Amino acid sequence: MKNEQPNQGTEPTYRSGTAARLAGIPVDTLRMWERRYQVVGPQVSAHGHRRYAAEDVDRLALIKALVDLGHPIGTIAHLPAAKLHEMRAGLATLPGATQPHAWESSIVRVAIVGEALATRAAAIASRFPRLQIVGTCTDREHAAGALRDVSADLLAIELPALREDAVEFVDALAATVGARRAVVSYRFGTEAAVRELRRRGHAVARAPIDLAEIASLGAALSGAPEVAAVPPFTAPSAPRFDERTLAQLAQVSTTVRCECPRHVVDLLLSLRAFERYSAECENRSPADAALHSYLGRVAGSARALFEEALVRVATAEGIPLPFADA
Repeated sequence: MKNEQPNQGTEPTYRSGTAARLAGIPVDTLRMWERRYQVVGPQVSAHGHRRYAAEDVDRLALIKALVDLGHPIGTIAHLPAAKLHEMRAGLATLPGATQPHAWESSIVRVAIVGEALATRAAAIASRFPRLQIVGTCTDREHAAGALRDVSADLLAIELPALREDAVEFVDALAATVGARRAVVSYRFGTEAAVRELRRRGHAVARAPIDLAEIASLGAALSGAPEVAAVPPFTAPSAPRFDERTLAQLAQVSTTVRCECPRHVVDLLLSLRAFERYSAECENRSPADAALHSYLGRVAGSARALFEEALVRVATAEGIPLPFADA
């Protein structure tokens, strides 16, 4: 797609990192899709910054959803928005494309508990016509009463703290709405609680999640073979350091006889490279898409951990650490 003229109106635009986060993709994937497939044509500001309109973000999110379903990026990158929406709704497919599973082609009723989760889900509900939000409750303590007349296929609940006593609560609330399975997101929790919830057939993921991940985890719970074996991971954060900054840090002398900063930087560069590699792999099927998405998230999660490790090492060594925007 060709670059458009700068927006002269008042519609908001976003920088690449924000646009990628809103679309649910790593910023490196956004750059690769633009460079290789010209998926969107962002505006360019007077200072040379790429600015993405809301319709660009919507298009990126739509294409990401189709790629996750197994459609090769090269075959859908230049399709008009109407065609992409038809494909996402299951009304049209590309010749030879793998058909979605029954879970993805039928209406799934979702009950949502948690104010932040409900807000995020409502913001992008139009992108997921097969997911029907049948009830929401912002107050977890009163959820059983608020949802007692709701009938749902899936319960999605966000808990700030996940402890063993929450397991029975999740089971009971799922039973209240008639859902056999639940998607539980949490910020802090015990391993025992996570293991028990998964043993009982629920999906568990670190918060925050949105409707896109509810859809993915819900498909996994349904027993779809291409995703059922993939552990849940939330989308990793955008890289904190660009490659130029990492290269400079690798050359800084330390005050002790070790080369930890350089080794950590080497690991970060390798993880970033593998994250990009996973995003650029060709997908022959939904199973390929799920696997590559999983590998990319593992690499991204590991990269985020080593970025924090680099901060600690640099602080201990007294190395000035510029927080470059990737």
